Amino acid sequence: MTDDQSPPGQLIWTLPEPPGRPTTTLSRADILRAALTIADAEGAAALTMRRVATAVGASTPMSLYRYVGSKDGLVDLMIDTVYAEIPLPPTTSHWRVTLERLSLDTWAVIQRHLWFGHLVHTRPPFGPNALRYFDFRFALLESLGISADDMTRITNAIDGHLIGTALQLAEEMRMRTRTGLHTDAQLDAVATPFLQPTLATGEYPAFARWRDNRTLADLIDTEGPVAWTLAALLDGITDRLDLPK
Repeated sequence: MTDDQSPPGQLIWTLPEPPGRPTTTLSRADILRAALTIADAEGAAALTMRRVATAVGASTPMSLYRYVGSKDGLVDLMIDTVYAEIPLPPTTSHWRVTLERLSLDTWAVIQRHLWFGHLVHTRPPFGPNALRYFDFRFALLESLGISADDMTRITNAIDGHLIGTALQLAEEMRMRTRTGLHTDAQLDAVATPFLQPTLATGEYPAFARWRDNRTLADLIDTEGPVAWTLAALLDGITDRLDLPK
């Protein structure tokens, strides 16, 4: 059995944490904390049971299975921890205001855990905090009198935007770490020697005008582009389903 192969077992939500042993100081909370630290710092690819075992001082990766059942069980705990960090906003008189606030608060949390985009759809959202989150959102949409299928479509559209942006940002961060180009100015300094003579030929006039005229004002705030696209999505959903404006 390799590092990341896990024995079959119960879902983590039906697996009680075993009592401690005199010979070990391991706990489920310690294992979860170590896994989150590794994934937050290095991404989903760095998350292995061997790395977690080393971080908590366990003798072998297999010793973790008693506490989390499998690597899938550990991922379940990690995903549910992210959902626990998302605050549920007060329900306002307008569905869109509440849904927009929930979505932007979700994005703020996802930014702290970019690995979430890679792992969230690898496991079913059966954890108590995930169920709390979705129950709140479905109750909000249910009040509009729309069908369950339309509620699913809205959920998929918003989650696709947030999680897709997280995946894109995670890959960009990996690129910047790999190349050492940590700022836009550094990236531009590398690109300019190639782009300047290429664009001077006049072969790509629209691209050149775009590059010269962009201000990136809305990109300074990390919520900016996400909020803009979210608003556009909700505009389209509102019109398509004839929802209250």
